[in-house]
Amino acid sequence: MKIIINALLAPCMAVAAAFLLAACGPSTLEFRNAEIVQGKFYRQGADKPFSGKIGNVPSHTILIRKEFDVVSALPTNVLDKAAPGIQHTAMGQVCEVRVDEGVLDGATTCTTGAGKFQAYEMTFDQGVLTGEFNFYFPDTNKPKDVVRTDHGVLDGRSVVYGPESGREVLNVTFKQGKLAKTEEIFDDQSGKLVRRTPVEDGAITGEIVEYAKHGSQLAYRAHVQMGVKHGLEEQYVHESGILEYRQNWVMGQLDGDVLRSKRDPKTERLVNEQYVAQRYANGKVVYAADPSDGYIPDPERIAEDARQEKVRACVKERRDKLAEEGRGFLDDSAIGQLTAECYHAVVAASLNTSATAPLSGTPPTPAKLQGCVDARVVAFRIQRGNDEVITADQLSEWEAECREGKKP
Repeated sequence: MKIIINALLAPCMAVAAAFLLAACGPSTLEFRNAEIVQGKFYRQGADKPFSGKIGNVPSHTILIRKEFDVVSALPTNVLDKAAPGIQHTAMGQVCEVRVDEGVLDGATTCTTGAGKFQAYEMTFDQGVLTGEFNFYFPDTNKPKDVVRTDHGVLDGRSVVYGPESGREVLNVTFKQGKLAKTEEIFDDQSGKLVRRTPVEDGAITGEIVEYAKHGSQLAYRAHVQMGVKHGLEEQYVHESGILEYRQNWVMGQLDGDVLRSKRDPKTERLVNEQYVAQRYANGKVVYAADPSDGYIPDPERIAEDARQEKVRACVKERRDKLAEEGRGFLDDSAIGQLTAECYHAVVAASLNTSATAPLSGTPPTPAKLQGCVDARVVAFRIQRGNDEVITADQLSEWEAECREGKKP
């Protein structure tokens, strides 16, 4: 009888134990029954933040967090070089998260395909990403990246795997958010070096080199000092190895000649013949073969631009004064006359003559005569616009007026 009673009680005791364990264990909540208020998870209608497990959380709810920014750019940028054209991110992921008083805390797993494929695995410590962050290629369960963080910053050795070979195409080490060792990227198919970035004392220092895929053909190199370009930089065409451009840097500023290869007029392809495309001095263009590359005009044009700037300042000053006197409104004709007067004053000042000195009397010097004509050109442009043609007869008429000492 005792044996029979025990046999009958055993299932009941098992059910009771399971019930007690469920009651004492962590709570479980579906995301559709949850809400987020000021960044914290709540059970709908509850006053206190939720603690426990939440299922079917859309991944964007987790991945838009600021803490994810620290790792989101690194893997994609690397794979674009090592394996271009590959889809790096799965769509439609849902996550199972653990929260403590509404804040992410503990392991988080995101999946696709109704839980069939892994997408992400990460760990939070009171809302801050920490430890390993594992990425998987979409719908494969193949590891893509392992990024190591320490309370929101990159820290430790991070690895990126190739989608085809599964081998490491990148390994890079960070120490509290700063590069700690030289970074090397390898081609997924050939396994050959694609790019090497030297690191010293947490900053890029040395020669960055990049090679064409599937070979040892140099494609790019640049010298960097503590994160700033300093020295030679060269870019080559991947297929042919022909120099595309060569330029020199001095502590982040271009300096010296920029060489570019010419193009075959028939095929438009680069040929192995270089020309000076631009010339820099202290970061500024002082020569350019093509105006679209930042052509700098001749010294006379530079001087004229400086005069125009002074003329604009003069016009503004005089208009402000007229406005104070209640005469602020000026028609186009009045503005043109005012501009011409200012231009004459600026030119006269540059020639160390009085701005109010008449042009009549002694014959004007060539520079003075040209300044007078230019003043009329400026006034004409303001009144008629830049597209209106100034004829040779008009210029002759203005020159005659200037010789006679007439003001515009």
